[in-house]
Amino acid sequence: MGASIFFSKDESIEKPENRFTSTFIHSSYWDAFGDLLDAVFLPNYPKLHEIIKSEEGEYLKFYSFVELDKEQFNQSVKLIRDYIAKQSNPTEWQKMAQVVWNEIAEPYIIKDNRYQPS
Repeated sequence: MGASIFFSKDESIEKPENRFTSTFIHSSYWDAFGDLLDAVFLPNYPKLHEIIKSEEGEYLKFYSFVELDKEQFNQSVKLIRDYIAKQSNPTEWQKMAQVVWNEIAEPYIIKDNRYQPS
């Protein structure tokens, strides 16, 4: 089992089911990425945490960057990147979360029209 991460929404696309850019992640990696989001946002950025990691239902589990405005989006990207960069000796669990960010999320993030390279 796993869930999805939603990155962006394109209102110009006619079919509603095709408007979202998203990807599916398998269970262990999903959980590891969720722990990464908790570590990055819960201590000092609970509002961003609430937007990205909203309440999950029994059958629908997702993280979403769709509702972030441009400033929140770029702040979130910077916070995640900075947190990962500071992990000098990551655990296997943290490495799984890094895989999700670096190999799955990052390619979508840099294509988003809200993204501003720093």
